[in-house]
Amino acid sequence: MEKTKQTRNLNVEVLRIFAMLLIVACHGMLHITWMLNADHQSIYKPGWKSSLFYLVVQYGQVGVSIFFIISGFFLVNKKFNWTRIFKTWFQMFIYGVLVLAGVVAASFAVDLPADISTSFHGEDLIRTVCATIVPFFYGTYWFITAYICMLLLLPFLNTLFENLSECYINAFIGILAVFGIWVIFFGRAGAWNDVTYAVLGYMVGGWIRKYAPSHGQLLKTRYLWIAIIATTVFLVLFNHVLMSDSQVVTLLGWRNQARPGIQFLPMIIGAAIFILVNKVDMTHVPHPLAIFTLKLAASTFGVYLLHENMFLYHLIWPAVTGIFPVPHSNLSKILIFAASVLIVYAVASLVTFVLDTLIVHPLERKILALKH
Repeated sequence: MEKTKQTRNLNVEVLRIFAMLLIVACHGMLHITWMLNADHQSIYKPGWKSSLFYLVVQYGQVGVSIFFIISGFFLVNKKFNWTRIFKTWFQMFIYGVLVLAGVVAASFAVDLPADISTSFHGEDLIRTVCATIVPFFYGTYWFITAYICMLLLLPFLNTLFENLSECYINAFIGILAVFGIWVIFFGRAGAWNDVTYAVLGYMVGGWIRKYAPSHGQLLKTRYLWIAIIATTVFLVLFNHVLMSDSQVVTLLGWRNQARPGIQFLPMIIGAAIFILVNKVDMTHVPHPLAIFTLKLAASTFGVYLLHENMFLYHLIWPAVTGIFPVPHSNLSKILIFAASVLIVYAVASLVTFVLDTLIVHPLERKILALKH
């Protein structure tokens, strides 16, 4: 982990891109009709194929975990700064307003899908406008809401690292992780929520920054790969069991766990991937490729905002489903799905670059300049 700032940043930017690809793949798996099911009702079909498909969904949580871990890794030694929160909220706000304006304008020219048009009638119209104007309070983007809450808790979390021993930090991380399996053993009730998720990721990232260098033997490359493989296999086996018609599965309510899996396990995979990627020497990456990587990574937040927008996801995935032919073999299904994910990511990245360059960043700079 003893790298120059530039090299370490390149490693982390590669991680950002990889993590967002996992998230887009997760959403594609859920919304492309010929992947999990044909009616969007999340019907869990028994068998290994469904178990593997839902693994892709759960690896979306690995991508989310990586983003939280990155935050903890870089912010654990930083002081609280309102500017970070403002930039996050402002980009989310601008994207929401622009998309809303575009949808309203489009509604005068074409018939919008029913899932969108119903948002502009009666009481739904007020909720739609509020969800766009103040998305943080309406949970329009659960990840961003959790992320901002995490930033608000930053000074308190960093105080824990400053004043508690590693033993206590480990215990705190362990308790948060237990919250993630509570629902598995004790039914529907539990202490796990989006903010708990974000705080756990932050603490894991901070732990890696503070203590990983002193645990070189434990964090050897082969051990990290074993952790990734073993955890992944366990998730697949768990998926296979919960999709069965077993009375135990029904009694414990495990069917509800098909999308999240076992909550803290993606965090283990994400942490192992984070450490592995940071071990890679990227000092010899060609300069043009490094610059392209940094530019592409800068678009990851925008990619999330666009493809998970409350209107756009009703347009993006049906469009992808309509463009590509319905595959008739597992191999063609995998190839077309991978192509779909890459196309959505690439197009969203390009749109993000344009919006950020022409609108978001210039306005952001002007507003922040008023502080001074």
